[in-house]
Amino acid sequence: MSGRKVSSFKIDQATLRRIQQQRVEQERIRQEKAERIRVLATITQQQKIIVATSNKLTELLKTTPQGIKDTFRSSVQDAERWMNTIQMSLKDFDKNSSSATLKTQSGKMHSQQDQGQQYLILLTKQFTKDADNMAKSAIEDLLELNTKFEENKDSITKWAGLDEVNKIAKDLMEADRCIRDKRLKDATSLKNRTGEYLNNQIKYIDKLSAIFSQYKQEKELLKPWFDDEMKGFDKKFDDFKIVLRQGKYEDLTRSLSDMQKNLGVKINEAKELDEKEQKRQYVLESLKKVCTSMGFDEVETKNEGKGKSSRIVYTIDTFSQGKIKFCLSLDSIDADSGIVDNQCMSEFDKVSESLQKNFGVQTKFKRIHEETGPKKMRTGTVDGGGEDKTIENER
Repeated sequence: MSGRKVSSFKIDQATLRRIQQQRVEQERIRQEKAERIRVLATITQQQKIIVATSNKLTELLKTTPQGIKDTFRSSVQDAERWMNTIQMSLKDFDKNSSSATLKTQSGKMHSQQDQGQQYLILLTKQFTKDADNMAKSAIEDLLELNTKFEENKDSITKWAGLDEVNKIAKDLMEADRCIRDKRLKDATSLKNRTGEYLNNQIKYIDKLSAIFSQYKQEKELLKPWFDDEMKGFDKKFDDFKIVLRQGKYEDLTRSLSDMQKNLGVKINEAKELDEKEQKRQYVLESLKKVCTSMGFDEVETKNEGKGKSSRIVYTIDTFSQGKIKFCLSLDSIDADSGIVDNQCMSEFDKVSESLQKNFGVQTKFKRIHEETGPKKMRTGTVDGGGEDKTIENER
């Protein structure tokens, strides 16, 4: 008799351990990929800083009188050797290396970056040693601000915009001009104001970047389950840029905290759904093999709706008894068959027996009654829990 069947399914421990091992390996590969991307981004930023430092050293040596350079010949030679070394280092960089190799390369570049900045600071101090104490302090502070600005220019451009970058650059140049013109009071005032603004931008951009980096890293995990919610996340990040440019740091702090909490919840939910989906795919493939072994032909396999959360519909042709449609949700199986009543449960018992024996999947199909006849149904979870229910439709 035609009818509808449903069953939960349960995977045995050995099979679950194998599935878990597969998930662990997939997670390892995903983390390796994410780590390579992170380290490559760090190396790219380090390269930009190294090149910027080299250009400043070149300009400093070019504009400094030869007599002064001769006085500090040892430091000049050290700086020139450093500039030659970093050219070879940049050429030897291989983007296709493993994350471990890239970390080693990043460590070397970090050391070279520090060396270059130390040479720049040292030469700048030596070339301006006749300046008075206030000028020296202003020069050192301004040099540190310029270094910090160069390190964070790309992230400021990304989150605050090019206008903000140009504004900071203009203020730093003006402070430098004040120092050269011996307008040290104006230089100190402008330096302090620019430094405070730059530090605030960096502080909140770091927080924003960290959350965005986590979001970007987990996009592949989130998109199949929360595509609509991700559009909302994208819009919020655009809104954060506006708040950052307006300098509303308290509002930004609250919004970022809420975003981080919501993102964490969605990531955990997506991981749970991914685990359920992996189990469902295993049950589906096992069910297909069982049906094939019983001589049934597959008619089609499709999703009922849009997205991975919709049920998978697997239809087979038994030839002698008509078609059976299995609908697999993330937690259970709903089967609708045209097999006559006296053979119906026997056939489904064979399916359950084969799933348990050959694939470690526990199912138990039960009949429920409807107007058109009995359906075989099981309510519960993918692991075989839940209740057996008989549902009577009113006539």
